[in-house]
Amino acid sequence: MVGPVYLTKAGREALETELHDLVHNQRPSVIARIKAAKELGDLRENADYEIARNEQSFIEGKVLEIEEKLRNAEMIDEHASTDQVGLGTTVEVTAERKTRTYMIVGSTEADPSGEPPKISNVSPLGASLLGKKIGEKVQVTLPNGESVTYTIKKIS
Repeated sequence: MVGPVYLTKAGREALETELHDLVHNQRPSVIARIKAAKELGDLRENADYEIARNEQSFIEGKVLEIEEKLRNAEMIDEHASTDQVGLGTTVEVTAERKTRTYMIVGSTEADPSGEPPKISNVSPLGASLLGKKIGEKVQVTLPNGESVTYTIKKIS
């Protein structure tokens, strides 16, 4: 992983909760399943053992990934100035006569289906909005090649 991982307070808490669950609940459970499978004897044809080992590998990888994110976490100031769009701000935009509201977050927390949708600061729209002020327009090329112009109506 390269560079900082931008997190809101809620995003950091969610990662810490997930890490706690992995370390204190899921890891011990899979270790117990591996032990039980070993006691059955021949491991070469033991599907339970193989499944549990694969799950253990996945859990260990996830633990390392979350620990790395937390080590590189840079907290987003959610109470920063609302003069311009930045990480942690909520921005209301209009495009094609539709008004939408987005929260700008780091890529770890991006959730376009959330309420409000959380878009990454590195997404085409998120990156275009950063540093802009109310009334400014940004033109964004969507993944399908279509170009859309957004007007910033409100920043909070």
